[in-house]
Parts: sequence; structure tokens; C-alpha cells
Amino acid sequence: MERFLPIRLLAAAAGFALLVPAGGARAAADTEKILKQLGFPADTIAQVKAGQMVKIDLESSNERELGVGLAFLVKETPQELRKDFQGGLLMSVDADVEAHGTISGAGSLDQFAGVKLSGLEDKYRNAKAGDLNLSSAEIEAFQATKGKPASAVEEELRKALLARYQAYHSKGLDGIAPYDRGGKQRSGAADLRSATEAASAVKQPAPSYYDTLLNYPKRPASGFEELYNWQRYEAHGEPVYILTHAFFVEDGDAISAVQRQFYVSGSYNVEQAMAGFLPVSEGTLVIYLNRTSTDQVAGFGGGTKRSVGKKLMATQLEELYTKLQKAAVK
Repeated sequence: MERFLPIRLLAAAAGFALLVPAGGARAAADTEKILKQLGFPADTIAQVKAGQMVKIDLESSNERELGVGLAFLVKETPQELRKDFQGGLLMSVDADVEAHGTISGAGSLDQFAGVKLSGLEDKYRNAKAGDLNLSSAEIEAFQATKGKPASAVEEELRKALLARYQAYHSKGLDGIAPYDRGGKQRSGAADLRSATEAASAVKQPAPSYYDTLLNYPKRPASGFEELYNWQRYEAHGEPVYILTHAFFVEDGDAISAVQRQFYVSGSYNVEQAMAGFLPVSEGTLVIYLNRTSTDQVAGFGGGTKRSVGKKLMATQLEELYTKLQKAAVK
């Protein structure tokens, strides 16, 4: 079973925060109701306030999906926590993040200058369908670098990442090119739609937010803030390259957000992480849901593989967010 690499930059977005009135016993009662609806135990808040991290399995929305939920306490306000994430706190505590950079506006090759292949040039030059998460056109472009210097392969990767960013930035899910699996295509957009539809409970209380999840680049009328980045991440002793879109919506003292890894070069397909930062007397209650798509849990024996994969992913997330809890203390 692979090592799952879900989120490097907490974001989240089921609109949980948008469902919670500010302050008082009503807010606490509604928070408990939301947690119950999401599948968390009835005593989750009490457990979290006692210093525990509560974990649950989420029902998979398709055969390739692993879903895990967490609830935990951070001793900062939601606003302070958001600023920490925007400043790269989570990436700073994740030792497997080797490099990262911000992408903005229309994007440019200069914004990907830090992307390095570092010995993987031949893997990309000789890529075939299914070797990496590449479209048919991307495979052809990399194969065309045979006989050229390593710098040409690296430049082709930067071009591919820029093109994928620009397509998603302008068209959202409709702009995501599928991965060529040799005779068939794997649609990351379809898996992200599936993950979003699994959060349809927020459609009625937070329609504009849910609409953004499904129909980005359409955005809410107000309270919206987004950021993009690329990452080089260590997986199985080899780097993968990730494009991430995160956005935050602030509503009173509470914050909701979403992170999408809309391109991952290998190891898994795509990922969507959703969370709410809810104010409590001790700091912030974080409700976090992660849905990761991977071909390795599909097909024969998929139920068993998903069960094992969820446990592995939950353990890794718990380790990462335990570091976060310790780091996010002023």
C-alpha cells in the first residue's frame, strides 16, 4: 500500500463554519449537531477539549477514494490559524515538503523556476501511459525531449505545470486534463466532483460556497480569499509535483476553507480537503475531512484495500496535525 500524502496546506470547505451561529450555548449545540451529521461521535467536543484528536472513516464516494475525518483543538483563534496556514505553517512542519512556490495571476514560467527534476529527467523523457500522471499530449511533449539536455526536460515540466494551472484557473474542474492510462483515461475532475457531491449537505445552508466548490472560477460575492502554490514532495524516496488551490471564506468569528490538489504527478490522483475553523473558549475547533483518489484501492479486493488505506492515511494525518497543534501556539 502506498504512502498517502494528503494535505500540505490546510484548507477546507464544507461550509461547516458557515453553519455555526456565533457564540453561546446555541453555537455549541449546533456544532455538536454538525459533528454528528458528519459522522463524528456525540462526545467529540468533550474529547477534543480533553486534548484528544478524534478520527473517523468517511464513506468513499467512488471506488478509488479514501476518506478520513479529524477533529482537534488548536490554541489559536480561527483568524490566527488562517494566517498561519497562509504563511506556510503546515508545510514548515511537514518534513517531506522539499520545495514550494506561490503561483498568482495568469501564471508565468518564472513562478515555476524552483521546480527541479534532480535526476528524474530520464523517467520523464521515457514516460509511457500509466508511468506518471500525464495526459497524452504531455507524454508526447516529454518524449520529444529525448536527445536534448536535462534542462530541456525540466523546462518541459515547468511548461506542463503552468499549462495545468492556467487551465484550472480559467475553467475550474472543466480545465483539468485527464491522465492517460493506456487505452483509457483517468479523470481527476470526475473524482473531485464526486468528493464535492459527497459534501452536498452544505448546499442548502451555504449555496454560494457549494456553488464555488462545484463551479469555480465562479466565486462567492464576498468574504472570499484564495491562493495557489506548487510543491515538490517526497514520496517513496522520489519526488512528486503537486498543484494546489486553496480558498478561505470568513463568516463572523468562524472560517471555512477548501484545498484542492488538482494535479499530482504520481503516487495518487487528486485530493480535496475540507474543514471548518470554529471558535471555542479554548481556541479553535478544527473539523477536517480529506478525500484522496488513488487507483491503488480500486478493482478486485478494493474494500479491503480502502480499509487498510484509510487507516494508513489517518495515522499519517494524525502525526502531521499533532505537529501542527504544537507549532500553532503563540
